[in-house]
Amino acid sequence: MTIEVFSEANGRSYKMSPKAFGKLLHLARLEGWQPERLPAEWPSDSWETEIILPHLGPYMPGRVSRADAEGLRIALTRALATGVVAVEGTVQYAAVTLLQVARAGAFRVRVCHSENAGPVPVLGATTA
Repeated sequence: MTIEVFSEANGRSYKMSPKAFGKLLHLARLEGWQPERLPAEWPSDSWETEIILPHLGPYMPGRVSRADAEGLRIALTRALATGVVAVEGTVQYAAVTLLQVARAGAFRVRVCHSENAGPVPVLGATTA
């Protein structure tokens, strides 16, 4: 299973693991993101996927509004600037990509149940 984020503004998309997506939203919450549709109760000390994913229900699958995307952009920028995201290379890579999608405004989150768990092109780029 993978998570696909799809920009409504430019049609670009990116796939990432649910674990990376959960970590990014968790980091954004720690950096001040207050999403419209997530509960106020949020685990403050864990990135474990099984703990984070139940809190993401409204977004899996779903739409992230322009206001939520803007807040996410600010929080991810802060997390990248402070080095919080640098703990794991794949999460940092996913953070930069999610940041680009959030900069474009509202986006959709889709759950993909694909057989291919290999690398996915960034922002809609094609592979040779």
